[in-house]
This record gives sequence, C-alpha cells and structure tokens, in this order.
Amino acid sequence: MRKYILSGILILIFQTFYTQINTDLIKKNVTENPQENFYKLLDLFKTNPSELTQDQLNQLYYGSKFVKMDYTFVNYNRESDTFWKPAQKRLSKSKAEKIVTEAESKYSINPLHKNLLDRMMNIYQALDENQKKELCSQQKNLIIQTIEKSGDGKSEETPICVLTPAEVLQQLEKLATSGPRAEFSQKTKQLSDGSLLTVYKIGNREVYVKLVGGFLL
Repeated sequence: MRKYILSGILILIFQTFYTQINTDLIKKNVTENPQENFYKLLDLFKTNPSELTQDQLNQLYYGSKFVKMDYTFVNYNRESDTFWKPAQKRLSKSKAEKIVTEAESKYSINPLHKNLLDRMMNIYQALDENQKKELCSQQKNLIIQTIEKSGDGKSEETPICVLTPAEVLQQLEKLATSGPRAEFSQKTKQLSDGSLLTVYKIGNREVYVKLVGGFLL
C-alpha cells in the first residue's frame, strides 16, 4: 500500500513541475485562432506576465514558432553583433539613450527572446528605469520556467522543448558536465510537425531535446 502511495506522490510531483506540452495542439490553436491563442496572451505578457497560467505561457511561447512576427529570433540574431552589441554588457547612460527608442520598438513586437530581454535590462539599468528592468527580468524568468517545465528530458515522450539551436546548446552544456566528452553521441529524427527530436548521450547519461517546429527560417 505504501508503495502505491509513494508512486502516486511521485506522479503528482512530476505533473506539478513538468507539464509536457502538446505542440500539435498549440500549433492548431494558433493557426485556427491566433488572436485568442497568441496575440491576446502576448499583450498580457507585455504588461502583466505573472497573470498568465503555465498552460497559457506554453501556448504563447511555443505558439510563437507558428505565427508570423515582424521581429523574430532570426532578426535578433542578425543584429546581435551590430545594433544590440552596445547592450551586451553594462553601458553608459548616453549610449543607452541613443538606442533605447529603437530597442523598445523591437522589444514591444517580440519580448519572447531571453537574450533580447538581457539587453533591455542593461539598457534600463543604465537609464535607472528600474520598473521596466524588473518587468524584463520577470518575463525572462517565466520563459526559463516554461522551458524547464516543458519536460524532464529523460524520454522521447518527455523531451525538453526549445525554440532555437542556441537553447539546444544550453541543454548540451548541462549534459557535458556529467561525463567524458569522448563518449558523446547523438541521434536525431524529424517529427510529423517539422520538429526535430534529438537524444544526446554522454557516458551513461542522456537527454532528449525537441526543437519545436524545426530550424528557424
């Protein structure tokens, strides 16, 4: 009897911390009703992100892969060493003042990129805009939380779900500390929705990572 009680507790703990996302359903929701299932959630994330439930955060974050946005992860990556370069670390108030207007225009379109949020926090810190900086920090933490709760990475059915190759590398960095790199191997397969599922192994440890929607275009 005690065994069954313990099993039930473990299942409840898993469900609390890992809400395995259904990317097929997320894509369907976004495609059929983007206003309700993406843009409405995005507006709330911009102003009061803590009001979103975890299911809504899943829908918003992973749903962003299936909608057209005017400022994407690819746009940010292309500008990371040009426009965003001054904000990669602490910057002066005068430099922050020169880029804040354009930076905010990009941020207002797509506040779902962790690195972009880091840059905005540096800009707001230089300008002593503490409330805006705190909002960016809250948004970033919720994105990290959403990724961490997407799955435990221990099986094909419960992969850690990410949106960019950079996030895949972050998961590999965690795995790399667990064993000799000489024993590294990986196997990848494409899923029906275009996502890429990869199992990475180092020694006797492995992690399953799902690149939702495949590579960015």
